Amino acid sequence: MDRERVEAVADALAAVGYDGIVAFDRTEPEYSTIECLYEKYDSEAHVKLLMLLAASQDYQLNGDAQLFWSELERTAEDFERLDSVQAVRDLLGDFMQRDINGRLNQQKRDRLIRVIEAGFDEWFVSNHDSVAPLDIWERFADDLNTDKDAKTVVLAMKVYDIAHLVKHGQYMEFPRKIPIPCDLQVRRVSWSSGITESDDTDQVLDVWAEVMEKTSQRLGRHISLLRIDSIIWQAGQIIGRNEPDREASQQALIDLFGEVGVDEAGGKQLARELTTEM
Repeated sequence: MDRERVEAVADALAAVGYDGIVAFDRTEPEYSTIECLYEKYDSEAHVKLLMLLAASQDYQLNGDAQLFWSELERTAEDFERLDSVQAVRDLLGDFMQRDINGRLNQQKRDRLIRVIEAGFDEWFVSNHDSVAPLDIWERFADDLNTDKDAKTVVLAMKVYDIAHLVKHGQYMEFPRKIPIPCDLQVRRVSWSSGITESDDTDQVLDVWAEVMEKTSQRLGRHISLLRIDSIIWQAGQIIGRNEPDREASQQALIDLFGEVGVDEAGGKQLARELTTEM
């Protein structure tokens, strides 16, 4: 961990401000899909269940995350109602036939079957609004027979949290100590920002947790790693398309940050700090 770089990245994130950080969730690829599903279906519980289960399949795709979520939207066009766990299962079954899910398809189907056979979907619909979000997180991981810090589990809970934001205008109450989904984009920005040279998952998670704490201290309020992940994931995609060209990456990031609503000075500072080691 490079503590000087951690401080610099935290400074840049804090300069964006809380509202600026939250704005990145609204540009995540799943956000518009959630809005579309809420417009089409009346049952909040079943939309959240669909998004949570679908998010657990968002890995090793035949395409990118944007295509993954748009394909879920297109699949939903053939389903007039989403008011039962069976309807969610049927929609997911059709979705899993899409080309975007072609890689490791049987493995992904087995994961869905495992969590459904464990009764998670029925339990979720009956209990999601009366139990703590962490209880859902732990039950979901247990029923998937995986660790609650696993990347796809963390991502699923982030999507669940955003689904709650879309419906209620606020996030759920998760504990402070939760991991960031440690995927390719997070690792890429970990290196390009210089906060760590390590490829070890635990070290990457630890250094982003430190960035979160420093950012929260500067803003005087808790900033969840799930929020920071939205910035890092989007930045990682752009850096990946432009590397090793730092200047092109910085300009593309500045453009993205401007579209999100970050002011010019804050956007330039954040773009510079996320690419300093390119």
